[in-house]
Amino acid sequence: MTHSTVTSKGQTTIPGEIRAALRIKPGDRLDYAIDGDHATIRVNPGTRSLKGVLASTKGKGMSFAQIRAAAGKAALGRGGVR
Repeated sequence: MTHSTVTSKGQTTIPGEIRAALRIKPGDRLDYAIDGDHATIRVNPGTRSLKGVLASTKGKGMSFAQIRAAAGKAALGRGGVR
């Protein structure tokens, strides 16, 4: 069984094999649930889980002004601007 020691400040280091198994990365939040004398730890990756979700190549090679104009047209639901 893997273990770690708690400091006087209530801090501990999560052993490397546990971090690897749970894919814990810097910045991840850990959620704890208490059940009697046992605790369950779940990884809450937060915004890291969204990485790449919004990735698109649609605007690649376009200037910022061109992207804004295209977004404006799309928001109006037609090909022209008002």
